[in-house]
Amino acid sequence: MWTNRVLMCGIDILLCLWAVYLFFFYFDIFFARKRKRYLSVIGITLFVIWQFGITTIISFPAYINIAVTIMFTFLAVMMTYEGRWWNKGVFVITFNAIWMLMETLCNYILITYCPQYAAVRQVGSFVSKIFFNAVILALKKVFTDDDIKELPVRYSILLVLIPTGSIYIMNNIFMLGFANNNGRTRINSTFTVLILLGMNILIFYVYMKLADDLRLRRMAAVYEQQLELCERHQQERELSMLQLRDIKHNMKNNLISILAYAENKEYEKMTGFIEEIMGEGGMVIASISNSGNIVIDSLIGYWYVTAQNKKIIFKTDICIPMIMPFKGADLSLILGYLLENAVEAAEKVEENKYINVKMKFDKNNLLLFVDNSYKGKLLKTRDNRLKSTKSDAENHGVGLASVYRAVAKYHGSVVIEDSEPGKFKIRIVLYSNVQE
Repeated sequence: MWTNRVLMCGIDILLCLWAVYLFFFYFDIFFARKRKRYLSVIGITLFVIWQFGITTIISFPAYINIAVTIMFTFLAVMMTYEGRWWNKGVFVITFNAIWMLMETLCNYILITYCPQYAAVRQVGSFVSKIFFNAVILALKKVFTDDDIKELPVRYSILLVLIPTGSIYIMNNIFMLGFANNNGRTRINSTFTVLILLGMNILIFYVYMKLADDLRLRRMAAVYEQQLELCERHQQERELSMLQLRDIKHNMKNNLISILAYAENKEYEKMTGFIEEIMGEGGMVIASISNSGNIVIDSLIGYWYVTAQNKKIIFKTDICIPMIMPFKGADLSLILGYLLENAVEAAEKVEENKYINVKMKFDKNNLLLFVDNSYKGKLLKTRDNRLKSTKSDAENHGVGLASVYRAVAKYHGSVVIEDSEPGKFKIRIVLYSNVQE
């Protein structure tokens, strides 16, 4: 008797360790682990204690067991993985819903085909974990998109209704099948479990489609902005060429007039005439960036004009070739986001509003430095990444994540310096020797 208890306890411990393996196997697909290991240890310890207690010691009603299991799983995920809490909530509830459906399905299979093992809890738990492991393995082979964890909260709230409803329906069906213990009820319940399982697995497919749609809309916005800036830049160049042609055409007549004023020693009139010529605008046009790279020139030109209108000192040091081995959409996304935030931050400063932009292409690598004045406090994640402080943080947070992702495409780095009060510095390096 004592030996059997020790054996059963050992089996329960092994099953709990298997549950921990399934936990990591599942959530590693969608989230990155945190660097602070002690938080993960605390979260997993609580998860293991509950998993062991619910099978050996604790005896609560089914709905309480389900609720507490979801709570402990969510707590473990929050302590172990990076990401937004609402997206974690979706995957936590889906994790428990699929697990519950697997246990119910295996229970019906054992009752139908192996009734002698149906009452042995360890057998049902073992078989359900085998099926659950197979489902997670299939998910890992199919769903590998990092954008799946960056969806807005409204999508997460809507999709979480499916696994939540599945848990509620499955619990009622299980209780109904237990009350009406006959073959027909078990068969109908089995089909219901399979349908609910398919619906919960389809959640991941829906998530991927939503992520693709979000990425396409974001890239469309980037291309639209890039085309608009390029068109504006082209119009400015055409206007500059027309003005330069007019200046050349009128140069002879203007010089004759200036010479006449000089011969008559009418220096004040000559000075006024020269100032009048310059005031027409033909000789005061000076492009802030003349690298020949239309993406960079148009972006810097646009935000230079915007900064000037807001009385912000805007200085540049651009040393890049006309063509670089980086996608225009990525450069537009990175530089556009940095300049937009720099202008918005500098605008809030009462005195000494400035923005300094430096770009250098050295040894096939692009160096991008942006310094600006700012007022307030920066928010950062645990891995020193910048967090959006805007009221519309949901959309701006997505844009900020897109910058980090675009930099990561070229194995680049983002370094933020804010050690000096009121001075914000960001350094970005892109490497061109990356094979995509």
